[in-house]
Amino acid sequence: MENFATINIRETNESKKVKIASDSKPELVDATLKKWQVLIDTLASIVNVPSALIMRLNKDNIEVFLKSNTKGNPYKENEKVDLVYGLYCENVIGKQEQLIVPNAKKSKVWRKNNPDVDINMISYLGVPINWPDGECFGTVCVLDNKENKYSKDFADLINQMKLHIELDLQTLLQNLELHELNEVKSKFLSLISHDIRGSISSSDEFLKLLIKQPKNKDYDDMLKMLDHLSVNLSQSRIALDNLLGWSKSVVKNIKPEKSSFDLVIVMDELIKFFSLPVKIKELKIEKSYSANPCQIFSDKNMLTMSIRNILSNAIKYSFKGGLVKINISKSNEDRVIIEIIDSGIGMNNKTKNRLFHYADSHQQQGTEGESSAGIGLMLTKEFLDKIGANVSVDSEIDKGSTFTVCI
Repeated sequence: MENFATINIRETNESKKVKIASDSKPELVDATLKKWQVLIDTLASIVNVPSALIMRLNKDNIEVFLKSNTKGNPYKENEKVDLVYGLYCENVIGKQEQLIVPNAKKSKVWRKNNPDVDINMISYLGVPINWPDGECFGTVCVLDNKENKYSKDFADLINQMKLHIELDLQTLLQNLELHELNEVKSKFLSLISHDIRGSISSSDEFLKLLIKQPKNKDYDDMLKMLDHLSVNLSQSRIALDNLLGWSKSVVKNIKPEKSSFDLVIVMDELIKFFSLPVKIKELKIEKSYSANPCQIFSDKNMLTMSIRNILSNAIKYSFKGGLVKINISKSNEDRVIIEIIDSGIGMNNKTKNRLFHYADSHQQQGTEGESSAGIGLMLTKEFLDKIGANVSVDSEIDKGSTFTVCI
């Protein structure tokens, strides 16, 4: 989730919305914090000032993230100041450039309504710190209780500190990505070996059974066996598509590619795709398209795969002879609503609450023994989040489930 802060740039008397660290950013590790502490202690000692700080920008305030262990440093770690003053650091962040204030008391811009001047920190040198993707972390700065013009060497030194800190942020992100990739690889291989292998083995057994059938075997019986084999292979294909889509989404962090298309056509194509399992389970598909045609602007592939997974589950967990309803409508806010309603086995609240997260326990067979990789709905949620759609589910044991997608 993206996060923002609104800062005040005192020099230009303007407010600016700044993107700050998103929820996905990694926590800083102890080794990095210790290194940064040494950096700012050294910086304060070389520049010969009472205070060197690493500041972090939050949604509603700016905080002293780390402070130098120097005599006379008036700042306290974790001390926070609301974003209402247009502080030195706000100016640095807003303009994304170095700021030198030799003596705030002599400056029309800085001498009034300034919390730093109130504690006699009248001179300032600071530079911005950003994550590799441009999201703001905060600043690294030094402050003095006397006039200080800060030499070019000091300005170069603090810029070197900035580069070191930003390199550490980049390393943290890379380590997190590497950890996630390793998890993806392990889970991907596990899923392939367990689910795809299982489906292929089942299909292989069907083929062997067909080969062994006597030549005078009833043709209709042979067709039924072939139908079941086809359904089994289709389930394998869906599972493999989901696995590849999920791994691609995580590994490549794919972005939506939006275009205009008719949702009704997509839905009818999906119903046609599932015509064989619907026939075998003797299900009735009831369609209600109050919005027809229904032109939308979204990522067609992500939405199609998401709906396909929900529809696949509705069919898989429906009892023989059951009913699956598919509704497409528009809300008062002109959002498109898709409802897929089945009268199948349903689920309890515990299952519902963890439905969109992968777990081995999700690998529940369908009412006719259909296989499940346990990954389809996790991918569905991920793709719908990417395209800005919402998904919700209502369900009751032995009465069925209703999946609602709002685009």
